[in-house]
Amino acid sequence: MEKLKRWLYALAIAISSALLVAFAYDIEQGTTIELSSTQIGKQKILIFFAETFGLKGSIVIASLATGLGLYFAIRQHVVKPK
Repeated sequence: MEKLKRWLYALAIAISSALLVAFAYDIEQGTTIELSSTQIGKQKILIFFAETFGLKGSIVIASLATGLGLYFAIRQHVVKPK
């Protein structure tokens, strides 16, 4: 179950990273982003970071976050528990 949990975390990080980059792209293009009816708080946080870092910064942050998530998910198969 622990192995599955790490892969699910990595997937959630990848999805959030893709949303961050998409929001940053929309903001850079001048497109208005309508808030959804659910998860408004999480969406506002992603929009804040997208506005703060811009498109290039969001791509860097998303790449690092996704890479680290995948690293820890893959590492669980390589490192043997003590």
